[in-house]
Amino acid sequence: MLVAPGKPPPVLAAGALAWREKGDGVQVLLIHRPRYDDWSIPKGKLDKGETFPAAAVREVAEETGYRVRLHRPLPASVYLLPDGRTKIVQYWTATVRAKVAPGPKDRGEVDDVRWVPLDEAERLVTRQGDQVPLVSLRRFLEADELKTVPIIIQRHGAAVSRAKWRKGEEARPLNSKGRKQAQALPALLDAFDPASVVSSPWQRCLATVEPLAKVEGLKVRTKDQLTEAAHTAHPSRTAAVIDRVLREARPTVVCTHRPVLPTVIESVRAVAQQGAALELPREDPFLAAGEALLLHTTSGGTVVAIERHLPNIG
Repeated sequence: MLVAPGKPPPVLAAGALAWREKGDGVQVLLIHRPRYDDWSIPKGKLDKGETFPAAAVREVAEETGYRVRLHRPLPASVYLLPDGRTKIVQYWTATVRAKVAPGPKDRGEVDDVRWVPLDEAERLVTRQGDQVPLVSLRRFLEADELKTVPIIIQRHGAAVSRAKWRKGEEARPLNSKGRKQAQALPALLDAFDPASVVSSPWQRCLATVEPLAKVEGLKVRTKDQLTEAAHTAHPSRTAAVIDRVLREARPTVVCTHRPVLPTVIESVRAVAQQGAALELPREDPFLAAGEALLLHTTSGGTVVAIERHLPNIG
């Protein structure tokens, strides 16, 4: 993030509005902060080298005892602090993966955690910055778009240049930057709880996703149609693989190559809502090496939100 000369860097924070269905309605997870005597959405500052999604999951766990998975993004909150710095808070909707602690890690910071009906939550929170995510969640609920799964299009990490590689393209490996990206990827993508990994069988793609698959306890499934050579010969077969992933609407990571991305993006565009489609990359190289394109998808295979993330390698 660029900062104007002479200006202090912004304070970066992240949080998540966890929800669950209870009875005939939806409840959301709120925390009580004794210092302010208010109810709010769990959030906190990023640690050094941490990504926004990883920070959101960590903060919810520390403040509530719940480990969550992130779903579609909510509007960010941007405001001025008393010392003149800008604070930027990124939010996501979330669901619970597990209860990992009995409650708040620091009861001087958070002294109560409560599942609250959505109507009550809108009355209970006081800060405008907390009202906006609640209103957005209600809008998703009323549009029947609250339940989403992440489909992640992953470009492989930075690789040894073609000019310096004398062996076959299928064996061209990651360079040192790419290896760092691969090692940093689990901390980023685990926040979205992927359930499967599909990859081009070429070495630089496999090396990108294997650390993630190991952390998640998943087997990497390979598809020849995701390679550069197969795409050049039969792009329609590549599109068919992506179309099937989108139709199945399971939390999936798909790793492929830069020349394949135009076909992937056109498949996504065909099933994306108009507003989401506007967030799709438009120009080559479409994604930077190691970058992830997150597609938040309904059970019917419609992409309703899109975001992009790079692993943080310092």
